[in-house]
Amino acid sequence: MIQADDLLTLHEAAAIVGCHYQTLYRHVRAGELKALMAGGTYRIQRGDLESWLSDRDARHGAVPQRNTRSWPKLVTNLLDALLAGDVRAARQQTERLLAGGATMAYLCDHLYGPALYQVGALWSDDQLSIGVEHRASRIVEGLLAHSTSRTSKPGPRIGVVIVAAPLGDRHSLATQMVAAGLHAEGFHVHYLGADLPVAEIVQMAEREQADLVALSCCVVDREGLSAALAALKAAGFSTLVGGHGISESEALTLGATCYGASIEDAQLLARGLVRSSAN
Repeated sequence: MIQADDLLTLHEAAAIVGCHYQTLYRHVRAGELKALMAGGTYRIQRGDLESWLSDRDARHGAVPQRNTRSWPKLVTNLLDALLAGDVRAARQQTERLLAGGATMAYLCDHLYGPALYQVGALWSDDQLSIGVEHRASRIVEGLLAHSTSRTSKPGPRIGVVIVAAPLGDRHSLATQMVAAGLHAEGFHVHYLGADLPVAEIVQMAEREQADLVALSCCVVDREGLSAALAALKAAGFSTLVGGHGISESEALTLGATCYGASIEDAQLLARGLVRSSAN
């Protein structure tokens, strides 16, 4: 007989693994991870979760440290390395996490993003020089590039995505995180960077026959985003919008097809949009 303590919710199981609960949901739906339906929600037996983790780690050569990870502490460690300009320490931390099974999305959502937010807050409070802030950003750019090369999913690409920030939004790091996350999910990504004119985004989407255009928004001004969404909709492209500068309701009101609050959300939504358009 299965004991109640042996049944985990997706949130409880995700806390053990160190990932977003929707990541586990995807594995359950794909038939890769066993789960039971109880009370209208999925439940995972501890034994099945451990077996799945062992199989996954054996395939990828991972040495998990899941339930001993403290992400706030990891963010503090990365922040210290960024402020000191210690590229080696930052790279080693990323290497350890990747070896332990951390995903690109989890690194972006729970490590790189929070650390950069703190860097920005310190700069806003005049506790950092612009040089230190720029150096920290360039270090994270390097970490993203390195992590992307380590997290490429094998097999054929599942769709073509254009990733950019529209005219007026110069926050390239947020855009790069979206590109890295979608690349790790198995998409063929054309990363255009930030502050892109509308015509250039549409032209690239048409040239590459994109399945989706992902736009990052980290600024208050909506002129560039609004124009891009209108032009892309007129050209027949689905759009995914996200970023700390905009809410879901506003993104949808402006004409976005969908809104992603995190890199993991972006991965799931992008996959769903490409699949639905293919049917």
